[in-house]
Amino acid sequence: MAAMVLPNIGADVVCQDLIPSLLPCLNYLTAPGPAQPGPGCCSATLSIAEIALQSQANLQGVCTCFKSVADSGSFQINFGNAKAITKLCNLPVNIPIEPSVDCTALTLPKTPPSLVHAPTPALSPSSVPSQDFDELFR
Repeated sequence: MAAMVLPNIGADVVCQDLIPSLLPCLNYLTAPGPAQPGPGCCSATLSIAEIALQSQANLQGVCTCFKSVADSGSFQINFGNAKAITKLCNLPVNIPIEPSVDCTALTLPKTPPSLVHAPTPALSPSSVPSQDFDELFR
């Protein structure tokens, strides 16, 4: 697996701290075809969205972090699944996970989103990989 260098993105977002919280989404994000995120994934992405909504710098920082993961080649991300996660998990903000996103173009919603609760997906939750986080980035 290729080594991944995580950017120093400033704001209140530390990419090395953010990426482990996406582990419940790993099976969903790397599924070879369309999939359904598990409740742990939706909960994790909602927590990340709440961090992103705290400031413009945080939103762009989270985006930059996700972009670095997409650019790294460390994971075979299914970008169709990545794009669908906002809708499937009913997230209050869309933060693309793709290598071509312009993070500087993302802006906070003009109207603060109401408190959102992650829905329970129709399918059973994906199991979290047994790999240790450090192993994923070697």
